[in-house]
Amino acid sequence: MEEIREFEVLVFKALNQEMAIDVEMVEIVIDKTDITPVPKARKIIEGVINLRGKIIPVISLPTLLAGSDSKENQKKIVIVKIEDVEFGLIVNEVVGVLRTNSSELETNLGKINTYGKKAKGLIKKGTRLIVYLNLEEILREITGSEVA
Repeated sequence: MEEIREFEVLVFKALNQEMAIDVEMVEIVIDKTDITPVPKARKIIEGVINLRGKIIPVISLPTLLAGSDSKENQKKIVIVKIEDVEFGLIVNEVVGVLRTNSSELETNLGKINTYGKKAKGLIKKGTRLIVYLNLEEILREITGSEVA
């Protein structure tokens, strides 16, 4: 029998649904601040912010996941760090930290997986369905296709 593994995720709202990322990768959550646009940047890159003297690129999660460039209700920026790369994700609101386990994670989504490799699966917590995002794959998409 498979061992049940517990883990914590940060739950937030984007694209009118709840999404989650591994809490270990979250550096800080900040209120949305002025974002400086970057000329000739890809559509998913909103721009950069200055966070305590560090320049952090900010990614539009709705544009990355669904091609939507809706900017309404975007109130928070989640700063994440993966493999020594820091970037911000713009989200509508942060719900909080959720403790879950591998038995509540559905990874075999088949045709209903609209986000492809960018999602690890769905977390089923009571009546809630939370999209569990794969930040490593999102980072690969951001950095891998930027190289011309």
